[in-house]
Amino acid sequence: MDESEKKLERKIFFSEKNPYKSQQYCESRMVKKVALSIAGSDSSAGAGIQADLKSFSYLGVYGTTAITCITSQNTQQVRTIYKVPVDVIEQQIETLFDDFTIAAVKTGMLFDEEIVHVVARQLRTHHLKPVVDPVMVATSGDALSNHTFLASLKKELLPHAYMVTANVPETCRLTDMKITKLKDLEKAAKDIFELGPEYVVVKGGHLQAEMVTDLLYDGKQYYHFTLPRIPQKKAHGSGCTLSALITGLLASGESPFTAVQKAKSIVWSMIQEGYAPGKGADVLNHSSTLQIPPVVQHNEQFNVWLQLNNATETLVSFLSAQFIPEVGMNFVYALPNAKTRTDVCAIEGRITRFRDRSLLCGLLDFGASKHVASIVLAAMSFDATMRSALNIRYAQKTLQLCTKLGFTLGSFDRKFEPEKTSSTMEWGTKQAITTCGFVPDIIYDTGAVGKEPIIRVLGKDPHDVLIKIKKIVDTSFP
Repeated sequence: MDESEKKLERKIFFSEKNPYKSQQYCESRMVKKVALSIAGSDSSAGAGIQADLKSFSYLGVYGTTAITCITSQNTQQVRTIYKVPVDVIEQQIETLFDDFTIAAVKTGMLFDEEIVHVVARQLRTHHLKPVVDPVMVATSGDALSNHTFLASLKKELLPHAYMVTANVPETCRLTDMKITKLKDLEKAAKDIFELGPEYVVVKGGHLQAEMVTDLLYDGKQYYHFTLPRIPQKKAHGSGCTLSALITGLLASGESPFTAVQKAKSIVWSMIQEGYAPGKGADVLNHSSTLQIPPVVQHNEQFNVWLQLNNATETLVSFLSAQFIPEVGMNFVYALPNAKTRTDVCAIEGRITRFRDRSLLCGLLDFGASKHVASIVLAAMSFDATMRSALNIRYAQKTLQLCTKLGFTLGSFDRKFEPEKTSSTMEWGTKQAITTCGFVPDIIYDTGAVGKEPIIRVLGKDPHDVLIKIKKIVDTSFP
């Protein structure tokens, strides 16, 4: 066997013969973009260098670090700060640039004038403009900078920055402004822009409002990114994570607008799914299985996504694998007055069986379903309030349980489907509803050659559908 045949055999092994090493294995061997974080070490691993590395890893970016300070901290307080000697900081940066092609860099905790000076000089030498997170105070309220930091930051680093990501307290110190409303953020962003960075992000999380708006300013236009506040969450490391995600996305080739937009959505989910490993603030959840909100045009879209996301999480927690069809399960929720598939939120993938339990495979997004979305759209043409549905495995026993539970049932027969029907699910759903004279709780069919029989559970919203499927499951396992 010659060398070309050996290469072909290896390619086939990894892509066909061994599915466990197919795409994931091949992607892991690809050259990744490299990002650099110049920041402090957080011994509790919720913020600082540790949060940055987790954020880079989440994006599939290779993370490198230059540590500026070593802190002794936990989720409640910062006890001590040890400043790394500046010559060691400089050697860390020089050594990395000698070996790596670094696509993007962020700075976090720089502590004082000496560190700012050496970092700014090194980045200018290597012609890289950083994303600057002007870290001054920890989530606990403890100071992470001394009195020389602010002036040196404004003089040496901001004029050469690509982007600044500042929260309200940091923005107040950078601009000497009192900030209480969104218009104040816009004025402050403009003032920071005049210090030299190409882009300014001001985060509105410290403002008192149910909706949290961050804004991006590019010197010409303000862009607003708004998501609901997550109550009772004091997320340790959220600022570090946001700036690291932006840096990683920029390294991957995203535009500044898209990088900020995506990073905000990711951080929102990381906070939403955060947890408390210690006795103080929550930390962010950097799991790769997070559900990230899609880019939406209005609040109603987000509300639909959030209700479906919460319901899907609950469903997977109790659903036995025996209810999942061979084709997998989808769960959908439509916008009010939905007309097309793009108005219906669904799982881009399916809920599938894994051993004896259900497993969610895919993200929730609008336009992600064809078949189950068609069912809901057809139902809504009769009753606009019936906006949610999911499909489950067909069993005569399940239908009997549904009747016993008092659910209304409708059905259709695929053998009567016209030849030129564009959507079997739309046709079948309308057939069942027309026969019933109303939209039933359950619509089923017994299949056909090459077509699996399926039961569909319909409801006004995901919670309504959950109540019905929970009764079916509980009755099946008394």
